[in-house]
Amino acid sequence: MNSTLQTHQQPVIIFDWDDTLLNAGKLLSETQAQAITEILKESVRYPFTETWTAPTQATLRQHAGHRFKEKIIPRIMPQIDATLPLHQAWIEDAYQRFKYYYQQAAKHLFPGIKTMLTELKQAGHILCIASNKSRDLLEEELEITELITLFTLIKAGDDAALNGNAKPAPDMINHIQSAFDTNTRFVMVGDRPYDIEAARSSTAHTQTLTIGIRTKTSFTLNADIELSSAAEITTEMIHALIQERTSANS
Repeated sequence: MNSTLQTHQQPVIIFDWDDTLLNAGKLLSETQAQAITEILKESVRYPFTETWTAPTQATLRQHAGHRFKEKIIPRIMPQIDATLPLHQAWIEDAYQRFKYYYQQAAKHLFPGIKTMLTELKQAGHILCIASNKSRDLLEEELEITELITLFTLIKAGDDAALNGNAKPAPDMINHIQSAFDTNTRFVMVGDRPYDIEAARSSTAHTQTLTIGIRTKTSFTLNADIELSSAAEITTEMIHALIQERTSANS
């Protein structure tokens, strides 16, 4: 493949994964809570955690979408000192327990997602993913849901090229955009404010529109258009959005 993909007539659509396409939020918080509750019982192995308490699932849901090991654990367990080898071992152990429980659970797309993606692909759109999830988990879920062949480019939160700069940093959006001709238009679809923030601070932000997927969580997305489900997206909607932006800027 060339370093720059051929200019495409249709806009390139970049999707977030968890809680945008995959119904994962409740499952993630459940398995994260399970892992931390379990590891806190290891008082002989980790005596420094004897007075620590496990966070609630509600607390974990407040940090949904961020990387568990690098971002969520330090925020919900402020006693952690990542400079100490035993604390580092605790973090890795907690992450591996979470990963084990999460991988055992059944994964489900939101209703209508596969049909929506297939129709966009058939209409000539290039589909991409920008997710903070680890690549091994993401690719495993794309295989399980039989979606992996629909996506041209996939960027994951632990990709070495990002140097740890997951969303809301724009790095993964920039990496995707750099693979296309400079005249390409993009649409970022996500359920969290940082999805929109990453798109709007990306290199090609003036050519990038945003679609926000409203979840039960009460935060403001401020996307160009907001929907109750990504399954509602159509190529006609995308072109109408682009026409509206073009008219507003002319």
